[in-house]
Amino acid sequence: MVGTLLIAIQLLSMFMVVSGIRDSKFHQTKVLRESPECTSKNFDVTMSELSTLSLLDCSRFCSSTEDCRRFMFDKETKLCSIFESGENCITDGEVNGKVCFRLKSVCNDVNCTRCPIGYYGDQCQHIIQDCTDGITKSVVPLKRLMSFIQPSSSAAVVEVKCDFIYGGWLAIGNRETTCLELDFNQTWKEYSTGIGDPRGNYWLGLEHLHQILRNTNRYLLQVIIVYQTTTQARAIYLGLNISDASDNYRITIDSYVPYVTIPSGDSLTNGIYSIHGRPFSTYDRDFSNNNCPVRFNSGWWYLDDPVCSRANINGLRYNASVPFESTWHWLDDLGPRPDISMIILRIKKE
Repeated sequence: MVGTLLIAIQLLSMFMVVSGIRDSKFHQTKVLRESPECTSKNFDVTMSELSTLSLLDCSRFCSSTEDCRRFMFDKETKLCSIFESGENCITDGEVNGKVCFRLKSVCNDVNCTRCPIGYYGDQCQHIIQDCTDGITKSVVPLKRLMSFIQPSSSAAVVEVKCDFIYGGWLAIGNRETTCLELDFNQTWKEYSTGIGDPRGNYWLGLEHLHQILRNTNRYLLQVIIVYQTTTQARAIYLGLNISDASDNYRITIDSYVPYVTIPSGDSLTNGIYSIHGRPFSTYDRDFSNNNCPVRFNSGWWYLDDPVCSRANINGLRYNASVPFESTWHWLDDLGPRPDISMIILRIKKE
């Protein structure tokens, strides 16, 4: 089986030369598993599917389909699925037997006609700094897609979830009961580099977030909370910023603005419980002096106070058998409701 796959990949490379798609290369990526009910997969909608004979046929299908940049091939069923964006492939079935390939670019003698989402330029030589930047430069489709960004020339390229429809919102954290469970009680290193995959339960990573926010100190932070009753509440914060690792990713927030339709209340900057100016804490690097990361079962910008925080975004899903403070919650105005089904953190330039 391995030998057959290697031959197919070699044929795939030959095909890209003889078909006239110069400098185009398929890069093999990962196949990951996620629940079919996870709504974050909406950023990873299948463009089309086709029953093919081989991996090579699947690559031809993607290459010949406008806007296709990635495909997944099931070696057992011969089903070929193609996608407009993204690095890795997601399946709600068995991972074994499936392979994923991303098209790096489609170029001719003059220019590149198909770049990965986030890249642009005649030779795909440029990359957007964040989701808002893609809209400002008019180099991205006005859709919800996975996109590559590079906040600065010295920062790492990272894949993020972008809502290009409504101004370029970039998801920095996602919690859903419909997605596969993920343990957010992680180390300082994990919170710095990122947890999970953007198409499921996910934390972008403090270092990536710091690099993005360096572009301007005028970023909005939006918190979206969805309850089992389908009620959706929101909070908006102005002037979000986060310092670097040497300052322990200290957070600053200018002000809270109630959302026009369904405000959630201010659980981040409300009076003496404001997290403004606080460093980030994890169980292995705690600046709270109150054992907050262990009590809340998550990393966060905790207060130097026994209250720890009025919000627990990264805590456990609600479970009546564990202390309430260790479960995810958002206290102000709405109170300690246990029926949260989704919490989303996202940012964009003001």
